[in-house]
Amino acid sequence: MNKAKLIQVRLSKGFSQEELADLIGMSQSNYSRRESGRTNITEIEWAKIAKELGVDKEIIYESNKEKTHYINTINALQITIPDFIMEHIELLKKENKKLKEKLKRYKAQ
Repeated sequence: MNKAKLIQVRLSKGFSQEELADLIGMSQSNYSRRESGRTNITEIEWAKIAKELGVDKEIIYESNKEKTHYINTINALQITIPDFIMEHIELLKKENKKLKEKLKRYKAQ
């Protein structure tokens, strides 16, 4: 479901999710949802991302067919995760990363 081609190119170009999100005009959490396949990437967004990465859209493009199946499965189960919860999860991930880095520094002392 995640956009493996996009992730590979983004990392090879040295961009973090936050940096690329800023360049295309969205928050890191919104970008993360698109890259992970939880939210569809629009044609306009594909074009912006490709432009910022300096590649043709075809290099990074992956369809949303798997996402549609995933959504249908979730809809059948009547499960929805509100955006504010997803944003909070992203915040917790960032905090966790910072704490891990801080722990490494303490262990290195």
